[in-house]
Amino acid sequence: MNKVLNDLLKALDALWNNFNNCRAYFPCIQENAVGSISASTAPYYIAQGFNISFVFSKRLSKEGILKINQIGHWINQNFIVRLCALLESYHILSNSIDIDFTLDGANHINIVRRLRNYFAHSSGKFNPENKDHVITIKLIRDHVGISIDNRSEWPLSIDTVLKPLYEGCVNYSKQKMENRKQKGRNKDN
Repeated sequence: MNKVLNDLLKALDALWNNFNNCRAYFPCIQENAVGSISASTAPYYIAQGFNISFVFSKRLSKEGILKINQIGHWINQNFIVRLCALLESYHILSNSIDIDFTLDGANHINIVRRLRNYFAHSSGKFNPENKDHVITIKLIRDHVGISIDNRSEWPLSIDTVLKPLYEGCVNYSKQKMENRKQKGRNKDN
């Protein structure tokens, strides 16, 4: 494996680990926790060794749960922005670099790039009246396999959406860098 690809893969791995570890401390709190004084992190994180308990100074309200979950959603949006920034720094994607749809993970790259533009250049809110948003959410449904019915916000669950998108971006990056390496060899011959 070439050094540039190895550096990219290490950076991607560090990004995922830091994001994932951060979210263990800001898990999604279910609405049925209203009235609770404590909560545990999600089973997804407990399985990874993050057996974290939270004790609140007052009982959770619906508004308090909404605030906690909004923070988590914001962190998820920022992961997408950082992922794109990292991929752009290695010339894997940008608005001026065409996506090679013959490569595995191309649709994931396309989704991530579209989401990044919404999160970095607008409110980041899903608008079901926006045709481009509808195209993107259908791409998420088709390539990640989640339901998009009655959505009022972007689906950004870590285990069912962000992890598959991340893995697709890693696969695409590997192939793109290998193709770049091959083209360099062919020029030398």
